[in-house]
Amino acid sequence: MEQMPYPYEGEPRRPTDEGRGPLRIAAPAISTAVVLIEVFVLGWLFIMTAALCGSACHYGRGAMRFSFILTVCGWGLVIPMALLLICWLLPWRRRYDQARKAAAILAPLSLGALYILFNVLLAVS
Repeated sequence: MEQMPYPYEGEPRRPTDEGRGPLRIAAPAISTAVVLIEVFVLGWLFIMTAALCGSACHYGRGAMRFSFILTVCGWGLVIPMALLLICWLLPWRRRYDQARKAAAILAPLSLGALYILFNVLLAVS
């Protein structure tokens, strides 16, 4: 049986063109490792801040301010975790590579911004 020639100008598109590449997992994996290290370091710094603050953080108006700061920063952890979920759960296609890389870069940066916010709120109160 004779095969018909392809009637269009270019080569036919292969279904493997948009398959999962071996290096596409690198950005989410590196970002997750950096975020985990950052969470341990920043968690330790948050705990040490409460310990160094002493009775000023635990009694009176200082307790209300400190609990507000911890609540804001606790809810702020949703952003880096959502960015990590985005970079892991996006479909593994080439057209999503840029979005995956952007989410992988923004996750550790947003955690650093959260620590800066914590220090600013602590200095203001």
